[in-house]
Amino acid sequence: MAEKGPIDVGTFTPVWTAGWQWPWAVVLALLLGGNFVLAADRIYLGAAILIGGPALAVAGVRAVKRGAAEALADAEADIKRAAVAALDTDPDRTPTYTMTAAGDSVIGIDESKQYRVTVVAVGESALTIRPDAEANLLNTSWTLGADTEELPYDRIVGVDYTDGAVHVRLTDGDNLSYPADRRPDDLLSVIERRRSAAGV
Repeated sequence: MAEKGPIDVGTFTPVWTAGWQWPWAVVLALLLGGNFVLAADRIYLGAAILIGGPALAVAGVRAVKRGAAEALADAEADIKRAAVAALDTDPDRTPTYTMTAAGDSVIGIDESKQYRVTVVAVGESALTIRPDAEANLLNTSWTLGADTEELPYDRIVGVDYTDGAVHVRLTDGDNLSYPADRRPDDLLSVIERRRSAAGV
């Protein structure tokens, strides 16, 4: 069963949204404000929109740059908690990790609007992978899909990180890939230790 929840960004939602969509906010302010000034003879209202639109966009971009990393970290923690609760495992015996891969962004902002999140629980005899989670910073929400993959260690030939993804090679010749922007050294080390302990 899929789960979802909100991401607390600590900023007034319209400001946050304007930050992610700042080019549209500026264009809309120019069109709307220009229309009021030039066509409707409502100079004060038009001037307020011409000034307020870009000001809102600047405030939004600042809010996003200041808060996106923390918002993503909070979303990852919520997704991880939901996955651990669904698996009903002891976190001390089954360490759980998340990997993120960035999607599209906006010009002028390094962070992405959406991140694909993969949750990996490293059990004593198998990996349990939840590959279809997402953190959506634009919509301030996270989702954890229902798909679960369980891979016993005796089916795994090797696990490594190349070309922006963790690759799990299986005995039947399949190669499963899970995108990750950074090499998850802790996860790879724990997997190797568990595989060795399992005699694989």
